[in-house]
Amino acid sequence: MGGKNEKGEVMEWSVVNTKTFIEKFYERVKNGQLQGSIFKTTTWEEINKDLFEMIQTNYGVDKLKSKFNRLRQMHRDFSTLLARTRVTWEMESNEVNAPDEVWDELIKKGRHYKNFKKHGFEYDYDILGDIFNSSTTTGKLSHAST
Repeated sequence: MGGKNEKGEVMEWSVVNTKTFIEKFYERVKNGQLQGSIFKTTTWEEINKDLFEMIQTNYGVDKLKSKFNRLRQMHRDFSTLLARTRVTWEMESNEVNAPDEVWDELIKKGRHYKNFKKHGFEYDYDILGDIFNSSTTTGKLSHAST
């Protein structure tokens, strides 16, 4: 799922491309270029240029921002999953263990939880935590009060 480029061609986000994007993003976070939860447009353009040089794919700034937001939501959802009672995650094997009733309840809230049941968490959870935890609220504060 990557959307389309300006020529109308489908642009996929492979696991390798996503991991490369996360690495480039993380470099900027470590260098203090993240301001609150946003980057300057020039930083996004630099990341896009770096990715193009490494993977020969020009996603464009809008697609990078969308991917960033999807990764943030995925990290938030996985954190919510791990906070549940009777849920464990074996990082080495990337296996999430939970009773069927917990999975059933979560999948009713969002079908995307099926991916965690089948595949665990595909990316480096700690690095994404470093990226998002300073800019993402979790728990009771992660949902609007309305």
